[in-house]
Amino acid sequence: MKFHDYYPADRIQRLTAAINRKAKPLDSLGLLEDLALQTALALGAEPGDDLKLNPLHLIFAGDHGVAAAHPVSITGSDFTVKMVNNFIRGGAAINAFLDTARIPFEIIDSGISRPEEILPDSISRVRNCSLGRGTRDLSEEDALTEEQLKKAEEFGKSIADNAVSRGVSVLLFGEMGIGNTTPASAILARVAGLPPEECAGRGTGIGDQALALKTDLIRKAVNRVPENAAPEEILRALGGFEIAEMVYTMTHARNREILLVIDGFIVTAAALLACRMTPEIRGQMVFATESGEPGHRRMLEMLKAEPLLRLGLRLGEGTGAVLSYSLIKSAAAFFSRMAEWDSKSGRIIYRD
Repeated sequence: MKFHDYYPADRIQRLTAAINRKAKPLDSLGLLEDLALQTALALGAEPGDDLKLNPLHLIFAGDHGVAAAHPVSITGSDFTVKMVNNFIRGGAAINAFLDTARIPFEIIDSGISRPEEILPDSISRVRNCSLGRGTRDLSEEDALTEEQLKKAEEFGKSIADNAVSRGVSVLLFGEMGIGNTTPASAILARVAGLPPEECAGRGTGIGDQALALKTDLIRKAVNRVPENAAPEEILRALGGFEIAEMVYTMTHARNREILLVIDGFIVTAAALLACRMTPEIRGQMVFATESGEPGHRRMLEMLKAEPLLRLGLRLGEGTGAVLSYSLIKSAAAFFSRMAEWDSKSGRIIYRD
């Protein structure tokens, strides 16, 4: 797993030795042992410490000019705010999973096109980090302005700082934005140098004609961006408001003793750019799931990431991140509570 490259070798050795002393055959918990090691490293723990998990799920919502101008989704851009209201009312899949896992969540308006339609009595439950009423059409011009990108970094830093001030140790990422598989696919195509056909998928379930249009729009967008463009320039030209704020929340979580749980295709696109900007942040990232979008496997390969789950999810909202949290809890639990084997005396030593 790639995270090993970003932590001191002596810490890795100490924590690995502590895991190996647990009362079990060596490596018998498989990838759960790697997950425990990474969680301990990210949280700044040492052998004998309790891994205290304090999770927070963030749902970044934003609209996209490419979806407003072209039929790249089976639903219109007005559906973004409808889903935000659904999150508020507790009627979405992510609400069911969050309730089951007992994880608090926060909705962030990164730039939805119809903020006035957020439920009036619930507006205080949505954090206003709006960069505008949806991005520009990336197939025709840069999706974000320079000022919007600068503001996205300010918001991202504020979100990360707020999480730290609240003692959050596990930050889970989700998103909502009709048409956002189009910018995510464009980001992959430009970063990886891949043809759009290998990056674009059916998103919410579009047909062949819409997929062909989506692919052509991505090609037009990518052709505007130089092959050697900096990640910030790729983000400005091809990204989304929610993607940009996720990128900068991730980069400003660097070295903050927070584990970052990365969801599916859209969030991984943000993670890909975040790692290009701040490579060491990769050590804090756990990848929850491999989605049903064809480009996601390519992203995971580029990040040398092994997802915890493969369920064919393509919903977004951070559903995969929340579903994977039970594995993170289990890894933390065995690291913190499991008895150790004393090889010299042949006795099992129990935690107090």
